[in-house]
Amino acid sequence: MNRYSVILMLTIVARAQHFPPLDQDNPPKSRQVHGLSFCMTARKSIPLNSAMPLFTFEFDAPGATGYAYLDGKQIMTFKNAQHLKIYGEAGVGDHRFNLRLTKPTTNTKMSSNDDFKYCKR
Repeated sequence: MNRYSVILMLTIVARAQHFPPLDQDNPPKSRQVHGLSFCMTARKSIPLNSAMPLFTFEFDAPGATGYAYLDGKQIMTFKNAQHLKIYGEAGVGDHRFNLRLTKPTTNTKMSSNDDFKYCKR
């Protein structure tokens, strides 16, 4: 394996796993969450029927139960989800994402749509 292969592999892992706002842990660690809230900027419009979800969360068993909101609008309800994929429509610009769980649950991985980036503010 050459130096460029290692850099490419590290880049792929870094893009695939992150916790908002860009976790300081390297690699990201599992953590108990009860709710998450963060600002994301859509670089281009993301349609509801996008092949890639807005966000993907992995939770330990028995999974998470709760609601997902985008800009204050409820976009999803879920129950005992271990592999949660959240789809929604997002126009170009800043958006507020909120994940509210009925009880604390261990979140082991989180990723976002490639057309999203964290807001500068």
